[in-house]
Amino acid sequence: MIFTILAAFGKTDHSDADEEVEILRRIKARDEKAMAELYELYNGLLFSMIISVVKKKEEAEDVLQEVFVTIWEKAPTFNEERGNVYSWLVTLTRNKAIDRIRSKDYKTQKKATQDVDAPDFFLEGNKYDPLKTTIYSDRTELVKKALSEIPESQSEVLKIAYYEGLTQREISEQLDIPLGTVKTRMRQGMIKLKDLLGEYISYND
Repeated sequence: MIFTILAAFGKTDHSDADEEVEILRRIKARDEKAMAELYELYNGLLFSMIISVVKKKEEAEDVLQEVFVTIWEKAPTFNEERGNVYSWLVTLTRNKAIDRIRSKDYKTQKKATQDVDAPDFFLEGNKYDPLKTTIYSDRTELVKKALSEIPESQSEVLKIAYYEGLTQREISEQLDIPLGTVKTRMRQGMIKLKDLLGEYISYND
């Protein structure tokens, strides 16, 4: 949930929805230039989202590579009538980041060699844009600040969902509170979090 808020908060230079769909259509047709365009649009934002979860730069770089390789592989399965490209990217990235922190060897694993059929532009070592990453990292800090300013009962469930990737039912079991209470706290916390972030944006503008 917070992952999606962070994405929306940091989404300042993305293309419009029609352009995103057209880029993904070209990727489906195995157009590597289109893949490079998508990478240029989103590598900074997605990297920031990943590192906010995995915390380690090298781990985040690995996950970012996995994300774009997966995009290349799964683009033909994307159904534009059932969702937009941006939401698809955010969901895919969130899942990859959470899978990484849940893996048994998360703390000790070494960088893996990529041996899948990835497009050349990616394997040649393109890196995320440091400036964009800094901007998005700053916004991650604003999300953390906003979380500290909402009631602890609400921030607790949001943090567990965000950092540990647990479902509402899993959070209910972990905290030993009713599922309905978890849902209410999340809903109220999200509303307050959005309001606070809106205030930060207005203040910074």
